[in-house]
Amino acid sequence: RLGLGLAASEINAMGGILGRPVDLIYRGDRGSPPSRAAAAALIAEDGCEAIVSGFVMVAPRLLAMHMNAIDADAPVPIVHGFWTDGSGCTPVASYCGPTVRQIVPPIRAYLGDAVQARPFSISNWTPSGRRVSDYLYGALGGAHTGDALVTTPVLGNHPGEYRGVMRWAHEMESNIIWNADPRPYAVNAVNQAVELGIAEGKIFAHLDFSEWQASQLVPGASVITCVPFVASDPSPAVQDFISRASAIPGATLVTHVAFTHYNSLMALRAAMERSGEASAAGGLAGLNGLTIETATGPLTLDAAGYATMPMFVATAEGGGQLQVVQKIDQIESGATC
Repeated sequence: RLGLGLAASEINAMGGILGRPVDLIYRGDRGSPPSRAAAAALIAEDGCEAIVSGFVMVAPRLLAMHMNAIDADAPVPIVHGFWTDGSGCTPVASYCGPTVRQIVPPIRAYLGDAVQARPFSISNWTPSGRRVSDYLYGALGGAHTGDALVTTPVLGNHPGEYRGVMRWAHEMESNIIWNADPRPYAVNAVNQAVELGIAEGKIFAHLDFSEWQASQLVPGASVITCVPFVASDPSPAVQDFISRASAIPGATLVTHVAFTHYNSLMALRAAMERSGEASAAGGLAGLNGLTIETATGPLTLDAAGYATMPMFVATAEGGGQLQVVQKIDQIESGATC
């Protein structure tokens, strides 16, 4: 909510979108795919002109299906603020978060010869998670030693428990662990490997990792990731964004999730202003080919709705901050539409 709240407050302070103020209406999905009832409530009951979806990778795909069933003649734009597998191509969805094909290649390039080690991958059992898993099998190089599809939070299971998976990876003599589990507790994997005494000599590469997760790393744990924003980046534009976000009531850590959700709402504003209509139709008309300036550099949406954007390879160790080790000025989405 931090990024959305900041964007809404700044837009409204400038007079809204073509004179219309931005009102934010939240409906939580509890970290699970959104239901048709929730989508219908946002559109039919709350009168929303656009939806910004967040955490779950599959959310924009399901929301588009729900909206088509609700009212195919009056679509509402969806802008997604989290990373995805890059295959959810629909006329109503745009993406201000990266795809797996913008995340993995920069990590591989940075690691160089080390990436030719024996890779092991972790994803989850959802359709999007399995698509990421399929991509990783062909993208990592070396002899793939294993792939774990882990559970998600439902009654009676044990999300965040990776000890068995870490033992398996260790027994297979894997020395680079690619973790694509999109949930915050994915940090447990490296921490539990340290606890078990089997982390030494292994690289832990996370496809998503935040400042909060970095703060949870235990001594002896280290990760590498690739994300669209790192709070320790000393550039004036990034530090100005952090200063503005930190002034929002309740703000704690400012992460790439806040940044991409801020960009999502700013993209909707720019799209409506570009089309000259502050409405769902105006948002849809203006998103195709849109470029916005962000704190890290330009973000451009392609014809499929995916973003070309800057990305940062970053590392973290034992409770310290994420630190930028390399910036890539622009990376195309690699979406598989």
